[in-house]
Amino acid sequence: MTTITKERIELFVKSPLENGLTRGEQMELARIALASLDADKPELKIAELINKFYERYPLASFNKDTDRAEALGYFLAGAELQCFGEFIKYEELFGDE
Repeated sequence: MTTITKERIELFVKSPLENGLTRGEQMELARIALASLDADKPELKIAELINKFYERYPLASFNKDTDRAEALGYFLAGAELQCFGEFIKYEELFGDE
């Protein structure tokens, strides 16, 4: 089995005609692509996160609903960063609404 390196792929992408891939490298690249397509995508499980929020911060710990809503928003934003490494760009998902 052939091992293909990141540098080799970058070289091929920059100039594919001069730096063609061997048959073994093509097969390895196809295996990597299939594995990445089959890999579990990170997802936020909102119901579980909200349950965890209320386990950590019971209702009685908030004076007003607005304080609770703000804290939950920060909590969910932190979970989003941990899951995806960046904030979701909702405008790209939904377009102009």
